[in-house]
Amino acid sequence: MADQYSKSMTVGVEPRGNVVLAIVAGLVAAAIGAGIWMAVEVTFKLQIGYVAIAIGALVGLAIRTLGHGTHVIYGVIGAVLTLVGCLGGEILSHLYLTSTAQQSMYDLARSTDYVQTVQGIFTKMDPIGYLIYGLGIFEGYKLSIAK
Repeated sequence: MADQYSKSMTVGVEPRGNVVLAIVAGLVAAAIGAGIWMAVEVTFKLQIGYVAIAIGALVGLAIRTLGHGTHVIYGVIGAVLTLVGCLGGEILSHLYLTSTAQQSMYDLARSTDYVQTVQGIFTKMDPIGYLIYGLGIFEGYKLSIAK
């Protein structure tokens, strides 16, 4: 009887998954992805949608590799952090491209209204941009969950 009770208490507990490690790995991967996004946009002076898909893959694989989770929550973490990485890359690109000798990127970062900046990103985005973001977010979701 006690054995049945202890089994019912552990339903839903994942013995090998680590949510905290998954979040840390995903944050690091999203930051690296944001840097890659900025480098590509600044170098080529255009937004290449495949970078969003690459960020999703990078975040998802990092979460899967270090988090080892098989539950949907790992996919949600991957999707959210992929979006964070893509938006972070766009914001970094914007800050870099609008900085001047008189106002550095750091000064701009301190004075920027990020809510308005994100709203501007989504306002200017065309349907293909939404599709590419969606594909990247889907990659982040799908690849985050271990099989």
